[in-house]
Amino acid sequence: MSQNIKIQEIQCKSAIGKCGFPGGGWAINPYVGCSHGCVYCYARFIKRFTGHTEEWGAFVDARVNIAEVLEKQMSSSKYKGEQIYIGTVTDPYQPIERKYKLTRSVLKILLNYKNPVSILTKSDMVLNDLDLLKQFKEIDINFTITTLDEKWKKFVEPNSPTIKQRLRAMEKLTNEGITVFAMMGPYWPIFTDSEALFREFKRVGVSRVFTESFNTIGGNWTGVEKALKKHYPRFLSEMREILFDEDKFYEFYNDAENKIKLLSKKYNIPVTIYFGLGHAAKFK
Repeated sequence: MSQNIKIQEIQCKSAIGKCGFPGGGWAINPYVGCSHGCVYCYARFIKRFTGHTEEWGAFVDARVNIAEVLEKQMSSSKYKGEQIYIGTVTDPYQPIERKYKLTRSVLKILLNYKNPVSILTKSDMVLNDLDLLKQFKEIDINFTITTLDEKWKKFVEPNSPTIKQRLRAMEKLTNEGITVFAMMGPYWPIFTDSEALFREFKRVGVSRVFTESFNTIGGNWTGVEKALKKHYPRFLSEMREILFDEDKFYEFYNDAENKIKLLSKKYNIPVTIYFGLGHAAKFK
């Protein structure tokens, strides 16, 4: 783990909260912040509520009492049978998990209930909890993979595991009977090769693909722009035009959606598409 990351142990009053995803449900985030430091991460908005002044990726708070608080909260009937997502604004398997094992402690609590559970991650560290995952009756692991270009990955997801590590973990999990999903989002102009990704998703046994357009609000674009200026200046104007010109945006993502629908049929992998075109579409 980087020496430059500020680590704090904090107490939480609540371990579970409403999830802002389209399908609703509940969210559990064992950590505040994320050391993966993805330059496009939408979760950077939490800085407004935590008082952190460090750059996104430079701080992580460990919610060290989360298991005890969760155990008390899960006794409430309002959570019975509800969908639970682990890692909606943090990666539950970022490097700090090796020390604190808070995600593991959360899984141990949830094993006592029958809630469907989804884990959102970019890390092969999820394999460390394979013994627990195999005990759940309804669980899926959703890996974010937006490109097969390791260089681009390094520039926009600097401290995260490699794409190869993620694909190996996905294959291992599916071989062990664990349901694996893929989040192909943000769907990048230039750097997302959907055909190549679907080919890999089929190979490793992905059950469903989710994808979304790039959200330019807040500081999400700033880091991407810096990466392009430094490493891919030839692509900067094209990327900016697609993402900020409404007509070009619609044209690009409409074409991408049509291509994904064809790939979904070709590889027999269901998809859920959130492309900011005024709708979310599901295709089988």
